[in-house]
Amino acid sequence: MMYEPMSRRLVISFAVIGVVLAVAGLIARPANITVAVVLFLVAVMALGLAGYGVLDRTIGGRKRSVN
Repeated sequence: MMYEPMSRRLVISFAVIGVVLAVAGLIARPANITVAVVLFLVAVMALGLAGYGVLDRTIGGRKRSVN
C-alpha cells in the first residue's frame, strides 16, 4: 500500500464542516450551553483535521517516482 496525502477535497470539507459547526455553536450558545460546547469541540476537531491535511500536503506530500 502506497502512502498518499489527504486530498484537497477532504481538507476543504473538514474546514467547511468546522466552520459550520462553530457557527452552529455560536447560535446554540444562548439556548443550551452544553450543546454549544459539544459543537465547539467537534468544530475544533474538524479544523484540526483540516490543518493536519494542509501540513500533510505541504510537508509530506511530495510524489516519489517508482521505478
